[in-house]
Amino acid sequence: MTSHPTAEAATIVRPSVVGATVTYATRARSCRATVEALLAQGVESVIVVDNGSTPDAQRELRELVAEYEPRVLCHRLDRNEGSAPAFGLAIALAREAGAEYVWLLDDDNLPEPGALDSLIAEERRLWDAGTMPCAVAPVRAPSADPDEVAETIASELSREQPEASRSFAGVEAGLFARRALERLGLRRAVQRTGGDLPYAPYGGLLMRIAATRAIGDPDADLVLYGDDLEYTSRIVAAGGRIVLTPRAVVVDPRGERWMPPGFEVLAMFRSTNDALLYYSLRNRVHRELRIGKRWSRARVLNGALFAALCLVCMIVTRRRDKARVIRTAVDDAIAGRLGRRVEF
Repeated sequence: MTSHPTAEAATIVRPSVVGATVTYATRARSCRATVEALLAQGVESVIVVDNGSTPDAQRELRELVAEYEPRVLCHRLDRNEGSAPAFGLAIALAREAGAEYVWLLDDDNLPEPGALDSLIAEERRLWDAGTMPCAVAPVRAPSADPDEVAETIASELSREQPEASRSFAGVEAGLFARRALERLGLRRAVQRTGGDLPYAPYGGLLMRIAATRAIGDPDADLVLYGDDLEYTSRIVAAGGRIVLTPRAVVVDPRGERWMPPGFEVLAMFRSTNDALLYYSLRNRVHRELRIGKRWSRARVLNGALFAALCLVCMIVTRRRDKARVIRTAVDDAIAGRLGRRVEF
């Protein structure tokens, strides 16, 4: 699918935009494709944070910089520090570059033509209406196929999120009941009429540099997984908005999933990466407990429901090892034990 800029986007003077991405391990080849896609979109420069790539990948990144210098800059970290410190560095470097906007992409994201113009037009609409801070997010589809893009948009707009002020580990009794009825065919999913999001991933997010100053940097103590959701949720908490922009499409290839789709608690017990399970759950519970009353009656009820669901899933899957990871993550979140506590 080709995403065309609106008439508004076609007539505006293009502001200065810095692209930024984070790569690691052996992903230099996909990173090159992302960098070249950013340049094709018309960004002034691209910042690459090398988050602990292998020696061969480092060599490929040096070749990439030499080919596109001075428009491509690479900053290397000695080891994989996690997404929060790495994207924090990328955002800080973008601020130093003096651009008006920063456009964040994962190192395998491929924006469709016109995506940046559409994002800028939507962000300017919000800005001109007095919305600050604000950010805009593209549709992240597994391919550019029109049917898959339409399906992704419909899924995004119909996905009801738990209310973080009372949920526990993503479990909220009312939402749990509604989803159960939907799976049984006894209730239809309600589609949102607007494109507002409570949070968004780093990949594809466009923000003014002024917005990054207003909300600060990603919390490095979260290390990875869920740090982007905590970071972007600050925009909404500050009275701003994050808006999904259907005209902007970013192809986000779906690699092998470490946690299968479906019922989330059961998926935790069937996950394949204990480190990601730990960080995703710890950071989620940590974020929830900072919103609203920490131990409201609803929170305690939802915590008890989560514990009961975990017990059932442990019995069904016979995975006591996953239960131990979950217990550790929850205990650390409640106690405020953040930082790099599990290697990945």
